[in-house]
Formats: sequence, C-alpha cells, structure tokens
Amino acid sequence: MRKMHVRTKQFITAMRSYSISRILVIVFLLALLPRVAITLLAPHPPSAHWDVAHDVIIARNLAEGNGFANEPGHPTAYRYPLIPLILSLFFRVFGERYIPFLLFQSILSALIAPIIAWIGYKAKGKQVALLAGILVAVNTELISYSRMMLTETLFSFLICLVALISIKMINGKRIAVFFSTGILLGLAALCRPVAIGWGILLAGILLLQKKYRFQRRVTVVLALTAGGLITVAPWLIRNQVVMGSPEFSTSTGITFWMFGHNDARNSDETTVIPEEFARVNREVNPREYFSASGVDPARMIPIYNMEPRYQAYSFEQSVVDRIAELDEVEANRELNSMALEYIRANPFKTLQHSVRNFFYTLTYTEMGGRMNIILTLMMPFLLLGVYRLWKTSPDNALIIISCLASMLVVHFLFYFDHRFRVPYQPFWMLLGAIGFLSAVKGNLSRTEKILFYGWMVVPVTVNYLVLYGNQSG
Repeated sequence: MRKMHVRTKQFITAMRSYSISRILVIVFLLALLPRVAITLLAPHPPSAHWDVAHDVIIARNLAEGNGFANEPGHPTAYRYPLIPLILSLFFRVFGERYIPFLLFQSILSALIAPIIAWIGYKAKGKQVALLAGILVAVNTELISYSRMMLTETLFSFLICLVALISIKMINGKRIAVFFSTGILLGLAALCRPVAIGWGILLAGILLLQKKYRFQRRVTVVLALTAGGLITVAPWLIRNQVVMGSPEFSTSTGITFWMFGHNDARNSDETTVIPEEFARVNREVNPREYFSASGVDPARMIPIYNMEPRYQAYSFEQSVVDRIAELDEVEANRELNSMALEYIRANPFKTLQHSVRNFFYTLTYTEMGGRMNIILTLMMPFLLLGVYRLWKTSPDNALIIISCLASMLVVHFLFYFDHRFRVPYQPFWMLLGAIGFLSAVKGNLSRTEKILFYGWMVVPVTVNYLVLYGNQSG
C-alpha cells in the first residue's frame, strides 16, 4: 500500500512537470484510440436511425448530381445541410462507404479533447488542462457518437473550436479573426441552428466590452456577423429559389409541435390513419428497418417524401385535417402555428413541460438508458467550477457560459433529448474539472462551500426522481 502511495505521488509529480504540448498530445491519443476502435469494430448502420438514413439519402443524391433532395425531382429542406454535404464529398471520393467518413469524424471527436485541454490551460493551468482533456477523452457518450453519422460530433467540434478562438478573439485586434469566427459559427449553424443563438450572445459580449472604443466594438461585431451571413447565405438562397422560402429548415414545425407542446402522443386505437400513410407503412415497415442491420436507407424514401406530414399522420386525425394538401414549407408553418396555439391554450402545462426538460439535462443517463460514469462524477462540481472560472478568468467564463446558456434555452423552449446534450458535454467536463480540483485542494471560501454543497443536492435529487424505476432517462 505504501509503495502504491509513493508511485501515485511520483506519477502526480511527473504530470505536473509535463509541458502543455505534451499534455495536448497525450489527451489527443487517449481520445483517438477508443474512437477509432469503436468505429472499426462497431460502426452504426444508417438503417438503424432515421436521421442518419435521411442524411445518407440526401448525400447520395448530392453525389449523383440530383441536388439536396429525397430523390430526383423531390427537393427538401428538412435536414440541415452540412452533414449531407460533407458526406456527399466522401461518397464522391470513396463511393458509398461509411467507414472513411466515420474515421474522419473520429479524428474530429478526438481533437475536441486537446481543444478543451488548451482552454483549461489558458484559464487555470496545466492540471485543469490534463484532467479536462482526459475527461473528454474517456467520456463514453462522446466516444459512442463518433461511430454515428449524426450531427453531434461535428457540431461539438465546431463549437469547441469557436470557443477556443473566441477566448483569444475577445482581447484581440485583428478583424480577420472576428470574421473567421463568424464563418465557423455559420458552419455550426448549418449543422445545428442553435449556434445562431450563441452567435447573438457572442456579439452582445463583444459589443459590451469596454476595452475598446464603441466604434471599434461595432466594427468587430459587424465582422463576426458578416462571416456568419456569408456562410449561411447560399443555403438560404437555395431554399428561396427551390422551396419558395429562405428558411433554415422545414423540420422546425414538427419539432415544435410533436415534441414540444402537445398531447399528440395520447392518441389511441380510435385514431384514424389516412390510407396514404397506411399504404406507405405496409410497403416500408418502420419496425423492420429499425430492427435490421445493413438495410439500404433508400427503403425509407417513401416515408421521407411525405415529411413533415407523416409524423403527424401517425398520431391524430385533427393534425392531418389541418395540414393535408400542404407542401413542405406550408406544413412547417402550419405546425408552428399549431404549437403556438397550444401554448396559448395551455400556458401552465407548457411551462411545466419546459421546466422538466431543463432539469432533464442534469440526468446521469445516456440515450440508451445507461449511466454515464463521467457525468455522474463531474455533475456535483459544475457550479463550483463556474464560480472559480468566473473569479479567475471572467472573459473565458463568459464564452463558456454564453454557449451553455444558448443550448439550455433550446431545451426549455423545445424539448430535451440526451443526444442534444452531447455537443456541449466537453464544456461540462472543463467546468467539472475546475470544480473537482478546487474541492480536492480545499480552502474553499464560505460562498464556494454554499455553492458546492447546495448545488450537489440538485443533480442528486433530479436523478433520484428521474431514475426511480425504469432507467430510461
């Protein structure tokens, strides 16, 4: 036991002597190996998830010159464009093979670890850098999503990169850096529009900085905005020309309505299902392609040609009556208006739903219902980490907190799903590492003790209530 204690002490002493470059290499390799291994040994088949299957179909059509479409002659704006676009480039080079893209995604996922480590180093030093980087590297949920062709990994990489540049940018002087950050935010928005909210907050932070003259602050905000607009403009113009509306996606309405503010899930055997939907489901049984592996995602085309209406069809006739005969854009607008009508008619029920979604972000479980051991260990230290980061490096804290705030607002307004928490988990690992090391070192002030012990009760209580019984999250 004594020898183990001595070796542990020697190991900690050795780690303290590591250069930041060495730490970055260590956490990158520690992150890369399991991600590559799971990608090669257990790649996620597109037919196992409708989001992936739809992206594959669109990427196939892009690679074949048919445009951003469900099939030739059926353009869509239902999916955000970045993943299908990148995937189509891989299809052009390697053919319709998924492993090359997944390996590329694994590298991006592994790069998140040194990015977070570098942010931790700039904020609190090498110990935080090493611990935060390791937590990101071994986080099972982050590892798992690197083998799936979903938006989580790419979006997480982009927002972490934006955070890294923003921390340097906030005290910078070169306009090109602000413009480049806007481009990255635009790319992130093309992956998930929630990045737009963060961009607005970043612009506000820059505008309120008193380190520069007001004219200078306006200039940098305009540069940031210009970079973002130039990036998203081609997609918006395409939608205006092809779909008749310059909107980001026609999936917003169905998301707002079905998952956010309605009782559609309460339909029963008396619900009338239109023959068109029933016929499609006879030809392409959803249960079959969710339970099978290696199935061509093209089998899902008939269903996705009906988006976003088929999801409403499957629940209640009143929804069908309101959106029948509408095209994709019109149906999207109608579903948005239906959601707003529900909110106005049920304000307290909607508020209850939103608060519940907000607290669900604190659950320890992953999407499959498993406990995430890294989240479980780090969650109690988050608020202490936020406070310590704010006290020692307020500029860095502003960047991280503004990102988390923009993400949490979406959970409050729409809904929570475990997978939508994945992109900003690296920031939680950073704050958790700061809080953990602060608690271990001791000498907490009275305020810090109140924050630490008071906050610890919150995630424990939430998880007791949510995880009691069926651990489905």
